[in-house]
Order: sequence, then structure tokens, then C-alpha cells
Amino acid sequence: MASVYAIIDVAKNFRPKAGFALKTMLSAFFLYDEIQVLRVEEAKSLAEVEGAILVYYGPQQNFGLVKADVSIAHDDNAVSFFDKKHPFSPKRIFFTGAEKTPVLFGTKKITDHKNGYIFADLVASAFYFLSDWDALTILSKDQHGRTPYTESLAGKLGLAERPIVNEYCNLIRDVTESRRSITLSQKKFGDSTFAACITHDFDRIKKKYKGTVKRELYDLPIKNPLNQAAGERFGRAKQSLIDLLRSEDGYERSILGMFDFERKLGTRPTVLFKSILQKHERDAADYLDYPFMETIIGKIDQLNGECGLHASYIAGYDEALFSDEKKKLEKRLGKYVLSHRFHYLRFNPSTIAGMLSKNGIRYDSSVGWAEQSGFRSGFTYPYYLFDPERNTTSDVLEIPMQMMEVQLFNYQGLDASEAVEAAKRQADIVKKYGGVLCWNFHHHALDHIEVKGGSVLFEQSLSYLQTLNPSFLTLGAVHENL
Repeated sequence: MASVYAIIDVAKNFRPKAGFALKTMLSAFFLYDEIQVLRVEEAKSLAEVEGAILVYYGPQQNFGLVKADVSIAHDDNAVSFFDKKHPFSPKRIFFTGAEKTPVLFGTKKITDHKNGYIFADLVASAFYFLSDWDALTILSKDQHGRTPYTESLAGKLGLAERPIVNEYCNLIRDVTESRRSITLSQKKFGDSTFAACITHDFDRIKKKYKGTVKRELYDLPIKNPLNQAAGERFGRAKQSLIDLLRSEDGYERSILGMFDFERKLGTRPTVLFKSILQKHERDAADYLDYPFMETIIGKIDQLNGECGLHASYIAGYDEALFSDEKKKLEKRLGKYVLSHRFHYLRFNPSTIAGMLSKNGIRYDSSVGWAEQSGFRSGFTYPYYLFDPERNTTSDVLEIPMQMMEVQLFNYQGLDASEAVEAAKRQADIVKKYGGVLCWNFHHHALDHIEVKGGSVLFEQSLSYLQTLNPSFLTLGAVHENL
């Protein structure tokens, strides 16, 4: 494979942002370590490097400083925009290319394929989505301190199922191929350009617990917080009572059922465990000393899976607590924990990269909307988190989570068949663009009382996924394929 050089010719304070975005986009076609980011002063002699692919990003008037295969025009307005730390107004969006791809910065001037010139500022536009700029700047938050999908730029433009950064990548690919008469193939994960990570957030592993009894037999049927009709809520209470009186535990049955189905498909699950030290009302009780934990760990080993941390509701804003939770889980597992996802997807967007890095987390999967399935970062590939506090790329690989059953059922209000179709569409999109599909199924995914239609979604979506022939990988195994 030819060497790839990303040549950055912008203001010093914007250079790390531009380098992060451009290298991330090029990683759709090249191994991450093959891509070198250089200042324009360092790139004068690169035309002499045989076979090297050069992508220049800088002011349009400086096109030609380097004999690049692709030159992308930098919009000076992007620097001041990101310095001011404001959200982006949808009114400023324009569209480019045959796909009418929405772009945030630059001009509508048509791409000059002959000379390799792209006038839309794809790099600054990609940075907006990849850096999760909405979360850093939008003041409207939900009750858990998260940026709602409806308030995000993607939400306002209806982009949940449209990975915009991939479209930017393909614009760069098309110009490169026309200039060099080569084909840029999608990067492979194992034997396929399409990988799938099936993850599980285990918030609880035991259903026969006093809190569950109170919820199912008093809170839901009597207090009626979900505003359900009497027949529906008392019908559920009856089912729950019968289930709680059975000899087997409902959550154990659900967990073992998922593992059994994954064994048949050859899936390698990543299981994320709670490690409670400071319980919030949104957290369940600590379960690491439950006997069933040994069974779970054994099943994960049999499936060649991976164990990770599911940090608590509070820990997303408390680094000391996060660190202690991680240490506690490592002691229980007897090994270092490298993978992670935050409970409720609740974290401080300004500090997430630094906090995870300092505590030895190497692969995270917390970037996703709580109430909407889809491509929050606009990208189907994993990427290294940008650290806004230090204005630099971190060493924490993000594998965005695109779907979990509670989004489809609880928030989007889909029934089982609609949820399956939504999952299939998402799988088709990642198959088309390449990259990693990451789904999350909780401990109760196969509990028909708590997640009506959950077993249908789990079995049918994974069965469909298998027909697309992805490489089934853990979060850690994705990192090995970069």
C-alpha cells in the first residue's frame, strides 16, 4: 500500500483539529498508522516519494504549493467558529456532490476533478460531527444532562440514518481515484470490510431482588408512572408475579439465552459490567460477588468474548469514582479492563477523552444518542476521540454505539417488526460504507415481560446480520484491525 500524507496548511490552533479530522476520514481506506500528518513546510519534497498519495488541506489561494492528488479548500470562518464554541445553525448548511451532501463550511463551487480541487471544506465539517461538537456547545439538555437528538444538528437535518462523514470520505476517494487511476478499497476488519460488535450492558444479573418486586408489583401497577391502562399494567403484574415465583431467575434466563444464540452464530460478545461503589437511584445494586457472575465469565471465555466496564450513572462526571470502579472490577476479574461504556450514555463531553485515557481505557463505546438509534458521529468507522481540553487527538479508540433495544422500543415506540426493520437498515448502511456496526442488548433483552419484542429483535436482527457476512469482533479486536 502506498504511503499517505495529510498535509495541513492552517492556523496553528486549528491544526490539531484539522489533522484529527482528515486522518480520521482517510482511515476509511488506509491503516491508521500508514497516514502521516505533516505541516506544509514539511511536505515540499513529498512529490518525489514514489507512489505516495498526497492530500492537501489549506487556503484555496495556496493550491499548488504542494503537488497534491487532492486539495481541499480551508474556510477561514471555521477557525473563528470553533474558537467561539457555538453550535452550528442549520440555516448555514449548503449541499455538494451528486448525493447532495450537506456541508457546513466552504463554498458551493463544483469540485474540479481534473485538478483535484474540492472547494467545500469537508475537513472542518467532518470535525464538527467527529468531535461531538453538539454535546460541547448546545445548552439544552435532557434530565440526565445529555444532548437530545432533536437538539443536535443531525436531528435538525434528519441525519440519524445517514453517515455524513462517510459521504465526505467518498468525495475525497472519488477525486483521488480520478487523479491517480487507482481504486481505494474500504479498509478490512479481518476478512471483511464490515465488522460487527455485539455488546451487552449488564445493569443487573439477578431479577429476584426486592427492588424488582417493588417495581413490578407496586410501582408500575399502582403508581402507574408509565400512564398505562389498568388492564395492561395489572396484566404485566400478574406475569411478573408468576415469573418471580419460578425456580429460575428471569435475568439469568435472558443472559444465558443470548449467549446460547451467539454461540450458534459465532458471535464474540463484549460484556460490560457494573462495579457499583456509590449507588445512584439510576443504578442497581452491586452484583460482582453474585455466584452467577462466575457462570457469565465462563460463558464469555467460551465465546472468545471480552469483559469491560459499564461505569455508573455518577462516574461520568466523577473521575475518582470512575477510577475506583475500574479497579474494583479489575480485582474481581483478575485482569486489566480496557473496554468501556457509560451507564445511560451519561458523561462529561469535555473530559471524557482525558478521563478514559488516564484510567487506562483503550476502547470506548459511549458515543450514541440515548433516545435515537443512528450515527451520532456521522461515521461508520471507529476513530480516536478528540480531547477538547488539550486540543489534540487522544489514544482512546471510539467504537460508536448505533443501536440498543431500549432506543427502538422505549424511546422511538417501535413494535418488534418495525424494530427489526430499523436494525436491518442500519446493518445495510454499514455494509455499504464499510466499518463497524455496534449494537447493545441489555441483560433483560430476552425477558418478554420487561422488553416486549426483545427476543424477536435480538434473534432476527442477528440472524440477518449473519447473512451479510461481517467479521464478528469484540471492541478490543476492532483495535487490533486498525
